[in-house]
Amino acid sequence: MYDLLIRHARVVDGSGGPAFTADVGIVGERIVALNASLSEEATHIIDAAGQVLAPGFVDAHTHDDLAILRRSTVPPKVCQGITTVVIGNCGFGLAPMVPEYAGVVQDYSAAVLGKDNQPWSWRTMGAFLQTLRATPKGLNVSALLAHGPLRVAAMGFERRPATEQEITTQEDLVAEAMQEGAAGMSLGLVYIPGAYTPTSELVRLARVVGRYNGVLAAHMRNEGDNCLDSIREMLTIAEQAEVAVHLSHLKMIGRKNWGTINQALNLIADARVRGLDVTADMYPYTAGSTTITQLLPSWMFEGGTNRMIERLRDPAIQQRLRQDYQHNEPDWERIFLSAVQQEQFKSLEGLNMLQAAEQLGKTPLEALFFLIIEEKGQISIITFTMDERDVDLVAQSSFAMIGSDGLPILTGKPHPRLYGTFPRFIERYVRELGVLTLEEAIHRTSALPAQRFRLKDRGIIAENKVADLVLFDPATIHDKATYNEPRVYPDGIAAVIVSGQPLVLGQQLQQTFPGQLITPA
Repeated sequence: MYDLLIRHARVVDGSGGPAFTADVGIVGERIVALNASLSEEATHIIDAAGQVLAPGFVDAHTHDDLAILRRSTVPPKVCQGITTVVIGNCGFGLAPMVPEYAGVVQDYSAAVLGKDNQPWSWRTMGAFLQTLRATPKGLNVSALLAHGPLRVAAMGFERRPATEQEITTQEDLVAEAMQEGAAGMSLGLVYIPGAYTPTSELVRLARVVGRYNGVLAAHMRNEGDNCLDSIREMLTIAEQAEVAVHLSHLKMIGRKNWGTINQALNLIADARVRGLDVTADMYPYTAGSTTITQLLPSWMFEGGTNRMIERLRDPAIQQRLRQDYQHNEPDWERIFLSAVQQEQFKSLEGLNMLQAAEQLGKTPLEALFFLIIEEKGQISIITFTMDERDVDLVAQSSFAMIGSDGLPILTGKPHPRLYGTFPRFIERYVRELGVLTLEEAIHRTSALPAQRFRLKDRGIIAENKVADLVLFDPATIHDKATYNEPRVYPDGIAAVIVSGQPLVLGQQLQQTFPGQLITPA
């Protein structure tokens, strides 16, 4: 007798092979039977006639670290078919943490990971993974060691290369994290302290990751004017450290750079031909989302967020910044305030910087300085910087998987990718443009990221595999989230099953917590 029987499904198994019709029998967390017709009895039966059954989507790039710790099913993710999230990206994470810098790291991370009042007291990645393991979870979680808190634990927010002793300290922490079950390490080379870290230092740490067959995921130093050089840096690290490299949210930003994404894709393709293990992830939108402090130069952050605020209050520093912006002023109309912390500024959410500045009675630059000081830098922004043709080319690349990169902020207007990334990917590239087959698209949302992050027995529908599954209608799956109304769930998802347990059924979210911490096989 099966615990769950799914009948008459059109199975797209994640391998990339052709779809087939089958019944799927599940006992506990495993698929135990996959056959054209299963006649055994079952406790629960789902009639999947006219629906596609695929492996649960693996979100290769998330910032759900705190969302998972809230004992949450993370509805924006599971309701779009995601069954596993990879956390610890862009160098942002909750461990390892030393007490003297914990508050500073929390403040700096708030616009990306969200606000949290509990102390971050995990001195090692192993301790954090133990907490993750014990926390009831709706979704499965795979965790990367974040380079940001790692380097801060060894040397604070110092703007300099690490000493030999500081590198050794970091190497030991990386080794401990990999031994305890981290899938790899993430870099945030536009953020602090990643921006202060020379390539040679990264190679040293990456070698440790490589020794444990982990992956080095990187938010590169530049995704615009110097994107190609940034890719070359990561390929150098891949070669010298003998480590698998994964390029986060691969894109080309800035109008003058549009059209050069082909060169980036060719660099990666050539590296793969040479034998380097290089992959990427992407999201199918032309806008990104980050923290407002990314509009400031990296030297402003030496010593942490409080020192940045002190500097920004200095009229001389403001004048220096004004002179810098004269040569490279942002396109204020394409930068939108997504989420602020203080009630007095809530009316600015959803406005671009020109509109916000007008409401504040200031110039855009004055408004930028004012808001960063008042909000302590804890503002999320959405920036429209990409060309859709470039996005489409990355989406069609065989080595690119899908990562929502959604910021799980509890207030304001988050980027719609938090709610709609995976339905949008299928709807746009399979149904609308027809540039991917459904089988190709499902492979890229399941088996490919499962291989990349070594998610044992996941990403494929087959006997003895874990029953992480999504059931959807390929004709009606539709991303409804917009920039003005982002908190809207998609259409077309009939069921989401995690470890054999229905978490979404008939578009109703079930309050169960079948998720697991997945450590590399």
